[in-house]
Amino acid sequence: MSLAQSISPAAVRAARDRLARGPAPFLWQEAARRMAERLPLLRLQPRLVLDMGCAWGDGLALLRQHYPQARLLGVEASARLAEHARRGHVSGAWLRRLRGAAPTEVVVGELGAAPPGGRGLAQLLWSNLALGWAGDPGQVFGAWSRLLMPDGVLMFTTFGPDTLRELRDDGAAALGVRPAAWVDMHDLGDLLVAQGLTAPVMDMELLRLRWADADSALRELAQLGRAPHELAFPGLRTPRRWSRLRELLHERARATAHGQVELSFELVYGHAFKPATSRAEQGVASIGLEQIGGRRRTQAG
Repeated sequence: MSLAQSISPAAVRAARDRLARGPAPFLWQEAARRMAERLPLLRLQPRLVLDMGCAWGDGLALLRQHYPQARLLGVEASARLAEHARRGHVSGAWLRRLRGAAPTEVVVGELGAAPPGGRGLAQLLWSNLALGWAGDPGQVFGAWSRLLMPDGVLMFTTFGPDTLRELRDDGAAALGVRPAAWVDMHDLGDLLVAQGLTAPVMDMELLRLRWADADSALRELAQLGRAPHELAFPGLRTPRRWSRLRELLHERARATAHGQVELSFELVYGHAFKPATSRAEQGVASIGLEQIGGRRRTQAG
């Protein structure tokens, strides 16, 4: 499978605009919460933190809890989602600044490009479930690396290939269901190194979510959205196919002991460091001897 996927920025904006019609879905918030639990391991005191693909803005609130003195900048491709984030997490910021608090901003910009306005380099770049919306992950990692100061950290979540594995069989395919082809976490780690980032740590959890009925499950999937890339399949275009999919999910639920619709999500976590010494080229970084052993790193099992 090719890791590169062609995604039109205009199509991404339109698709993410649709997400602004509803609140942040549970899974998106849960992924951000679980990633935030790992922030203390980094032992950072950043002055500027970028939230690339900040969506509804809940990640900004988590980052503020950990870094009360940092400038926070959320970048979102959708103007509607950006406005949602501003209303929830930036309104009243002028009063907080009068009290000496660090500013929080949200700007509209592409997920794999530098924020407009040239606000400088960050010590931490955070991105929650936005990587799959930004096209070729290698190119995105390269762009994100250029937004980091030396010794800065890139931290992200994304979905892995076992996501929605219950919908990857022949029964679902016959109805036009084709879940997105997510990149394996080991390949993502290789791409981080290829872009000159060092000490990558990749980890995953398999989450199984249950719903009382198929409509609730499908509603949650719609709230998460999907990047409109060239490999996306246009299936489920008729009410009859939607009805058959609901029947399929209910049939499988009845075959379980709990009697609920269950879907799996492989949640992938990754972080890596930008070299603190010479600029990395073609995936090779020069690291000084004084740095070896100077940074403790936790590798999840």
